[in-house]
Parts: sequence; structure tokens; C-alpha cells
Amino acid sequence: MEEKQKLTDIIICLTQFLRTKKYTEAGIMKFVQTWTHLEKYMFKSDITSYCRDVGEAFIKDQFGDIPYCDFKKSEKERVRHIQVLTDYKENNTMVWYRHHSVPEISFTGKLRIPFDGFIEYLKAIKRSEFTIERYKKRINTLYLELHQSVHDISDINASFMVQYISRLDRTHSEATRNNTILTIRVFIRYLCSESLLQNNNEGFWMSILKPRCVKQPKIPSVYSREEVERLIKAVDRGNPKGKRDYAIILLASRYGLRLSDITGLRYCNIDWTNSRIVLLQQKTGKKVVLPLLEEVGNAIIEYLKFGRPDVNEPYVFITAMAPYGKITGAGINRMITDYMRLADIGFQERKHGTHALRHSLASNLLSLNEPLPVISEILGHSSTESTMCYLRVDFTQLKQCTLEVPCVPSSFYANLYD
Repeated sequence: MEEKQKLTDIIICLTQFLRTKKYTEAGIMKFVQTWTHLEKYMFKSDITSYCRDVGEAFIKDQFGDIPYCDFKKSEKERVRHIQVLTDYKENNTMVWYRHHSVPEISFTGKLRIPFDGFIEYLKAIKRSEFTIERYKKRINTLYLELHQSVHDISDINASFMVQYISRLDRTHSEATRNNTILTIRVFIRYLCSESLLQNNNEGFWMSILKPRCVKQPKIPSVYSREEVERLIKAVDRGNPKGKRDYAIILLASRYGLRLSDITGLRYCNIDWTNSRIVLLQQKTGKKVVLPLLEEVGNAIIEYLKFGRPDVNEPYVFITAMAPYGKITGAGINRMITDYMRLADIGFQERKHGTHALRHSLASNLLSLNEPLPVISEILGHSSTESTMCYLRVDFTQLKQCTLEVPCVPSSFYANLYD
């Protein structure tokens, strides 16, 4: 049976614990305000000891049966305050945003063997960890569908697959749906090669698993050199968060680093002795060596010395508020969007994140007549073919491909209505 404790005793200990985690007094006060409401609820309900059930009953009393996704930001914070209280009571620690955490994907039962086998196959053909995790997340949608119906991989038939695709159409965006279908195609090919299906005709399954043709934008979303500089200057470097954001935006705009490589940047990736950045791209697994520009190096040093909290994390960039941890990609993209608004940069019809800055770097280098192999090396592309898409925004070069309009003899117009 779960041990029950008085709420006052838990709050006293937890408040001290939050201080050890570098929470500000103002931040702790927000927690205490929620716990004060909890105390009043317990007193009114004649409850003397706190446990998980009490916390859940308090949340239901406060918000009724409203789905969590419909909560306001302040209401979600209250839920988190109660979750932190429960975590600490049960485990003497706390979990960072339990309601946002993603459960680890695992396969069980009869389905475990083919799905785990596919993951091992991806490892054997040297797919990166980043790619494997992405594939695992996508095939999990098929696993859940199978788990609820057929329970065995050999029971997959055309009818089941059509129903699965129909569900993807209803629940996923066009891009996510297509990416999932492309991953499932790879998975089905693996199953056919292992003869794990009743019908192992690969062509049959490929005729069913067809991604929709997505019209590619005419040109990638790019920003001019002037707009990029305005973005950089919009950052207020007079506070710890600003020092961090300034360094991140420089890495994205000066090197075109992908989001995953910025969030995963570690101390060991910065070679201060030789003034360079050395990392393995998480998407491709390719090693990239970049010169450490003075501007970028100084920004990172300023953040590490005067902005980064003193916490034991291997990552260079961490969250600006306690409890501190690795910064997320979504957080970086939101931050860039905020600074674009601050710099009065119109982005309504353009994408606005680190990838847009990556495109912008490539297009701006092209406008300076940098050779394509050089740009490809900077971006970490495995070949110049991956960099070719950026040619669509080089209007100067495209204009050289235009043909002169031939002269039309006057007789053509004279005889036009004859």
C-alpha cells in the first residue's frame, strides 16, 4: 500500500529540493501557490495525508473532465506542479514535464520479432541512430494497428493495408502521411525478403503503398543577407538567455547546421586548440569539420562563462529555466520565430526555422559565386546533387539561361486576320 504523508512536510522538503535545482524564488512561489490551493482542497475534503490519488482528485475538482489538450497554459502549469509534488513524494526526485514526455517505443508479443528484426537490419546497413529512431516512430503506427487487430505479421493483407492507409489519411498531415508510407515501404520490402508475409510479392505491396505526389515549392524559403543580419542584431545579449540564443542563431546562419546537430552539440565537438568544430551529423552520420569563426567562438565563450547555468550536462546548449536539460529543437525554432517578429522580418509566406537559415546560407553563397562543391562541403552534403535544389533561388545565374525573343516579321501581323 502506498505510504501517505502530510502535505506540509512534503512541501517543506520539496521547496528545498527546488532550490538545489537552481529554481528562482519567483518560480518556487508559483509551485507554492498551487500547493496552497491543494491544502485548502484537502482541508475542505477532510483529507489529512497526501498521495497520488489525492493529487488526481484535486485536478479533477479544479478542471472537471476537460481534456488536457484544451487546458490553458496556466492550467497546464498547475497540473505540472501537482505532478512534481507526486513525483517527489514517491521517488524523492522530480520528472521534467511528465505530461510532455514521449513513452519509449517497444514491440511485444509475436510482432516483436519482425519489428525488432527490421531495426537490427537498419543497424546492419549502417543507418544513423537519428534515422533509426525516425523509422521506429513511423513503423510504430503500423505496429499499433496490427496489435489491435490481427496480432500476427503474416495476417497482413491488402484489405488491412488499405484500412491502415485510410486511417493515416484521417489522422496525419499530408507530409507526415507520405513520410510514413515511404518508411512502411522499406519495412514491407524487408518482410518480403525474409518471406514473413503470405504474399511476398514486393511489387504487389508497392502498388498499394503509394505516396501522394506532393507539389514541391517553386523555390525554397530563404532570407537575404540583410534579413539574416537583422535577425542576429535583434537578440538582446544582456541576459543569459540572449547569450545562448545569439550563439545558436550564429551556428545556424553562419554554418547552416541542422537542428539536430545544434541541440546535440557537446563540449567535445569544439576543438579550441585548433579553432574548429568537429561533429558527426546526426542525420547522415557524416563527419563535418568547420573552422571556428572568431564571431562564433566568442559568442559560445560568452554564453559558457556568463550565461550557461552551472549544471552537469554534456550538451553546450541547455534550457534557460530550471530544471535544466538539453534544449529541444521545437524550442529553438520558436525562439527564431520570436526574434524574426522582433526584427520585423516578414515570414508569413516563408518557413522560419533553422532549416530556412540553412537554405539562406546556401543561396547567399551561390549569389557570391561560391562553387557548388564548396557549398556542399559546408552543408555536409554527401554529394553536390543534394545541393542542386538551392540553384532554384539563384536568379542571377538563372537569368543567364534565358533566350532572346525572336523578331516577328510585320507580315505576320498583316496576315493575322486574313
